[in-house]
Amino acid sequence: MSNVKHADAAKILIVEDEKPLRELLRDELRRGGHRVQIAANGEEGLARYREEIYNVVLLDIRMPGSDGVEMLKQMKIESSVPEIIMFTGHGTIETAVECIKHGAYDYLTKPVKLDELDLVITKAVEKNRLRLENINLKLEMQRLDNHQIVGSSPGILRVLDTVKRWGAVDEHVLIFGESGTGKELVARAVHEASPRKEKPFVTINCGRLDVHTAESELFGHMQGAFTSAVKGRAGLFELAHQGTLFMDEISEMTLDVQVKLLRILETGTFRRLGGNRDISVDVRFVFATNKKLEDRVEAGEFREDLFHRINMLPIHIPPLRERSEDILPLTWYFLKTNTSGGQGPWEIAPEAMAALRAYHWPGNVRELRNTIRRASILARERVISADLLPFAPPRLFPAEVQAGTATPEIPPLPLWVIEREHIRNVLDRVAGNKSKAAKILEIDRKTLYTKLERYGLPA
Repeated sequence: MSNVKHADAAKILIVEDEKPLRELLRDELRRGGHRVQIAANGEEGLARYREEIYNVVLLDIRMPGSDGVEMLKQMKIESSVPEIIMFTGHGTIETAVECIKHGAYDYLTKPVKLDELDLVITKAVEKNRLRLENINLKLEMQRLDNHQIVGSSPGILRVLDTVKRWGAVDEHVLIFGESGTGKELVARAVHEASPRKEKPFVTINCGRLDVHTAESELFGHMQGAFTSAVKGRAGLFELAHQGTLFMDEISEMTLDVQVKLLRILETGTFRRLGGNRDISVDVRFVFATNKKLEDRVEAGEFREDLFHRINMLPIHIPPLRERSEDILPLTWYFLKTNTSGGQGPWEIAPEAMAALRAYHWPGNVRELRNTIRRASILARERVISADLLPFAPPRLFPAEVQAGTATPEIPPLPLWVIEREHIRNVLDRVAGNKSKAAKILEIDRKTLYTKLERYGLPA
């Protein structure tokens, strides 16, 4: 059985009355990197099932004193999270159909082939991962009021009103806004306001795709479609079926992929890379851009017909500097949700409040969030003071001033502030071209995007 990466390791429960098989499966799966628990009968298995959340359950159908099908039904009633794989030495078509009907992921007959089991578990873990991501997203959305869109300024209220109106219809949406304004949050809000809210919300940053990976990521690929395609893979269009696909930085999509995207918008079909069969999908698209698409069209970098097709229901998000009344509510929100530890509530010093309001926030809400997160980490007490902000005026040392010494030294800036400003200056020199900036900084483009996000700079 092949070893799995730590991120792909699963928590597995084996319910099997035959001790040699039970222990063989446990040892093989543990050798493969999984965490495994075992149970010798149905009663013990159900007890363990209730104690923990497993990714996969291997359940024998015939055990003394236990009916595996009835146990399957009970497990599915108590939790729909794990994928349950049934196996038996007395398999029939009718039993297999009944198991699948009651929610089993797959049905295997004994003697179990380890290679076949390994493949089935790998697929079940992937399905379970997607299920858990959806569950976690729903829980996150339930915890947060107003879809994480915080503010009461006229500009943000107009956005929220538009979100409700556009969410109710099923046409595609195009969100305009500078980097860091919260375009993904608005896209999520559109999805939550739509009839598709119980279906998947899938995201892709088109700026991170290159010519070689774009088609595979979006359309998926067949086994053998290219050298490293050792197995077939579903693309994001398939994963978003019946739900919403959010495509950020749509302006960065290559022209040849734009042609295929236009076909999907018009026909609802596409082909996997290396495939010869049309796949139909039902997807609502939400696009976002921080560029003026009309200029990209004029420069020949974006198809005019695609622009008119996606520019049906526009939403413009104003930059943070144009809704300064939202700065402090956002600050309090980030202090409440992004920090932990210590006792008592946070406070913001008056000088810090003034500095937060006065700053122009080129990185918008993302920069504010990161600034508050760092300030809360650096703070020795639960107070955000002006000297914790990278753009606040340097603090003078009163003792040196009173002593009549020369101009007091300015405290050295933290290394991350210096790096952030250097990256900002390089981007300004190359007019925002990420590829050129990455070459000058001697880092790859993916690392640059990570740093832009970390520092709240326009991505």
